[in-house]
Order: sequence, then C-alpha cells, then structure tokens
Amino acid sequence: MPPLIVQSGSGSIRQLPLHKNLGLEIIFIRRGQLVWQAEDVKESVIPGTVYFILPGQIHGSEHEFEPGHEWVYVVISASLDKNKKLRFHPDLPFPASEAARISKRLTGSKRHAFLASSALGDLLSELVRGVRQREDLHRAKVRLLAAAVVIELVRSIAAGKSVEPVHVRPATENRVLAVIEKLKKRPGEKWTLPQLAADCRLGRTQFSTIFIRLTGDTLIRFLNRIRVQLACRMLRETNTPITQIALECGFESSQYFARVFKQFTGGFDARTYRNQ
Repeated sequence: MPPLIVQSGSGSIRQLPLHKNLGLEIIFIRRGQLVWQAEDVKESVIPGTVYFILPGQIHGSEHEFEPGHEWVYVVISASLDKNKKLRFHPDLPFPASEAARISKRLTGSKRHAFLASSALGDLLSELVRGVRQREDLHRAKVRLLAAAVVIELVRSIAAGKSVEPVHVRPATENRVLAVIEKLKKRPGEKWTLPQLAADCRLGRTQFSTIFIRLTGDTLIRFLNRIRVQLACRMLRETNTPITQIALECGFESSQYFARVFKQFTGGFDARTYRNQ
C-alpha cells in the first residue's frame, strides 16, 4: 500500500518539464504568473490559484524557465479505474457516496486552474508541514487535512471562478505585461527601471509593485533570470566564447555573469554547463 501523501513541498523550481504523477496533485500558487498545461489545455496561473492534475495526466510548463514564483503542493495517493473514476487511498475518510461525488466533480472538469477558496491555501500549507512530522498524532492530522484539502478543491471548482484572462485585467497591468513580453524577447538590451516605468506611463514605485505582483521577481532578478536562460541556450547551441555570451546577454562583466549564472543553474559554472 503506497503512503497517503506521495509527494509534498513548497517553494519554487527552475524548470517544470512535462511529466505525470501517480496520484492527485493539488498546487496552490502564492506568487508569480505562470502558464501551465495539462494534456492539451493551457491555462494562466496567478497568485491565489489552485491547480489540480488527475493521476496519470501529462502536465507541466510551456516555458523552460518560469518567472519567479512560489507554490505549495501535495500529491495524494489515488488512481483512475477503467471507468475513469477516482479511487482514493483508504486513509481518506470519505463515505462511498461522497467519494463518488468528488470523483465526478474532479474528472468532469474541463479546466485545471481555479481561484482557490479562502481556506485552501492555509490548509494545504499546514498539510505539507504535517507530512514532515513523524509522530502518530501528526499522521492522524495529515489524514484529516488531506481530506479537507480535497473538499476545498471541490468547493473551488464548484464556485467556478476561473483565473482572470489578461484581456480583462486593468489597463496598467496590461501595459506592464506588454513590457514583460518585450524583456523576454530582447533580454540583452540595457533596460532600466525609470525607462520601463515611463514606457508604461507609471511611476517607478507603482511599476515595481505591479511588476513584482505579475512575475514574483524584482526587475533586476527577472532580467537576470531571462538573461541566464538566453546564455544557457547560447552555450548549448553555439561555440561563442563565454565572455562574449555574457556581454551579449546584457551582463556588465564576466565576473557578475559567473556569479548570477551559478545562482540560477543550481551551482553550475558556464564552462561546466556547456560541457555536460
């Protein structure tokens, strides 16, 4: 018998390639703006979103490097039978009739991203903390919290509040989003906060506040992130000298590039990354 909680955690990761899990995955987004897909369905994911994936569904990010983000997640042991009905772990205290209703709601949803109920984020965070404990009392707590998280997921789906599409966002956010796309396409240029704020017709403080809300990063960290992404691509696909790559990607010196590159690649230096 597998454990009730197959995986759990919080924080962020550098990459989220397409993959699948042996269980019901439930993720709550604390910060950042992401684009995820499950099977062929792509959806925006913003702070306050709950995102779920059924057992065996292929899912991940459409981007190699995500903007800054933070999440908390669990994978609860479950499976789909031959009739595509969810079969939950026996430790979840659902009566058969209730389990059938939950299964119908989850398997019948065409979307995976919803605005979370007010309780879901806190319950999921507490569940992840409980999983790290080994005492018998915490095991009982985990069972109850896991059931509560599933129920709050169903409540979020039933409420039907989808993530707000970009085209109905406030005009100020749309202008900042346009700047973010421009940065992604031209990361090697010498961008400055006053210049970008002026482009959005915003003060620097207001621009920075909106930028952090949409990306989870300050401007400098976001630029470093996408510049490292470009550098990695050049290291894989070209023989361009490393110092030249650093300058073409917008870094002011090879020394600064080396320090930032290690931060965003888990400790790799550029030469090791190229030769691996």
